[in-house]
Amino acid sequence: MKRRAWMPALLILLLFTCGADPASEEAPELPPAVCQQLFFLQQGLRQHSVEGTFTVYFAPPEGEQQELLLEDAEGLFWRESFACAWDEDRDWYAFSNLFEPVLTQNRDAWAREADGETAAFQAAAVCRAELSADTDLGASPRFDVPPGPVVYDRQWGGGKEAPPRMIFCLYLYQAPRLGFSAEIEYPQYAKWLADFPDPEKVNARIREAFFYGYYDGPFRPEGEMQGEITRACAVTRADGRLLSLRISESNCFRAAAHPNDWYTGLTIDLETGEALTLRDVLGPEGTVEALLRSGAFHCDQVWEEGPGQAEAERLQIEEAMGYIRLDSTEDFYLTEDSLGLIGEYGRYPFTMEAPLSALGLEEWAAPFPNT
Repeated sequence: MKRRAWMPALLILLLFTCGADPASEEAPELPPAVCQQLFFLQQGLRQHSVEGTFTVYFAPPEGEQQELLLEDAEGLFWRESFACAWDEDRDWYAFSNLFEPVLTQNRDAWAREADGETAAFQAAAVCRAELSADTDLGASPRFDVPPGPVVYDRQWGGGKEAPPRMIFCLYLYQAPRLGFSAEIEYPQYAKWLADFPDPEKVNARIREAFFYGYYDGPFRPEGEMQGEITRACAVTRADGRLLSLRISESNCFRAAAHPNDWYTGLTIDLETGEALTLRDVLGPEGTVEALLRSGAFHCDQVWEEGPGQAEAERLQIEEAMGYIRLDSTEDFYLTEDSLGLIGEYGRYPFTMEAPLSALGLEEWAAPFPNT
């Protein structure tokens, strides 16, 4: 099977055909390879519901690799690239190594204003074309189309066992073309509970704690690419009085310097459906400094290894004072008989727990085992 990318003759055709006089009445006919590449881009616009018309600039190809610059209606530029191989015998194209940020429409992350680099790209372009999701390219696709985004969100039977009266749900978002996936496992109270004050309010608050975005933005998986997010939780307490969760996140993005992990907490008063703050638990006179200097807390993990672990743990707990906020609903959790706090040591997250009785907070202990 013959697999070819851009032949020299095709490059010459690009230079002369696509570079035709823009003032001419008839638009130049695009070479078949360029038409298929535009068709491939258009399929992405349709799959990801991207609106508007773009001007697409083609850089001189380097082997199978093609660099592009897309200018949108607002004058912003999106740098894209992919590899395009051609099977001459079947007249079939294969696209790989995709980098298509325009499909995310995440302007803050990927769009740029006109500058010297975009001007140089435009000047060196060997072809230019207008493209939208509705442009008639006058061709049929001769390539395999990657699947569009898939969303799954329902109760599921896998994973860990849920406490009584609760179920676990699984949310999956997969965008193969953008190389992104999100997997979120979260608990919900059963909707049939007759003795529960307001299960819908509590369930909505639980979902809010799991479906958060970054940098104070909303959860928008369609705006992400080339990465993965995993979120899950441990139900640390679930009785007739309180629900408390320790939520964990792991994420890894190609554009980031390293993977990231962290914890957040959530404790809900089941009578009111409201999330508690650490101040609600400690009372008006309580302080984070007094808590952490009580000597009652022990870390789940001490990041500094080697001798002197007691001193390393003390220093780690002391550093957490700058991260734990009294008015936050996210920096703590409760068990039947303990208070858990969430801290950071450098960029490394950790949790620490202390008996409620050692902190003078016995009134927050469970009146009976989890049922």
